[in-house]
Amino acid sequence: MAAEAQATAAGGLAGEMEMEAYRRLFPLAFLERHLRESVRPDARRLAEARPTTIALAAVSSAHGSALVRLGDTAMLASIKLEVMSPSSEAPDEGSIAVEFHMPPICSPLVRPGRPAEVAPVISKNLEDILMSSGMLNLKELCLISGKASWLAYLDVYCLNADGSLLDAALISAVAAFTHWWLASSGMWCMRLVACLHARTRMS
Repeated sequence: MAAEAQATAAGGLAGEMEMEAYRRLFPLAFLERHLRESVRPDARRLAEARPTTIALAAVSSAHGSALVRLGDTAMLASIKLEVMSPSSEAPDEGSIAVEFHMPPICSPLVRPGRPAEVAPVISKNLEDILMSSGMLNLKELCLISGKASWLAYLDVYCLNADGSLLDAALISAVAAFTHWWLASSGMWCMRLVACLHARTRMS
């Protein structure tokens, strides 16, 4: 039984290596074959979405964070807040800085010391989508008009690149902001309860 299992495993590994070699040598034929069979290389149907998981509070030191897996693609998003002086053009608004990172660990195509060419493109697209969607209201980041507001640093790290990078980055960013808002709401609720409790005791 053990010998049969080893033989099966060896055969499966050999088959995977042959398929990978075929994909690298004949990429167009490889894709055309899957299109004819209406199946993706990872065995999903063409219209079938990747399995998605979201874990909030992935980084305890961040104000908001999320770990997202979209198929085999993994993204970690974190938000750190800093008080800044708002600009004279927008004295009642905060600001958001978006940065997308692709370390060499995420893909063999990313070389150490050489930033991935797609990283700044995804950073720009991510910022454009977040700002144009209406999800973020910069006025809500204002602390004292004309004097102080929040600067939110959004950093998205690609831990494993296996396609759909912008989709996974966007999901992780939205999830991280959601975690921040939930945590902020909880903090203010606790303060409100404490305040009401104190007022009740005084009365």
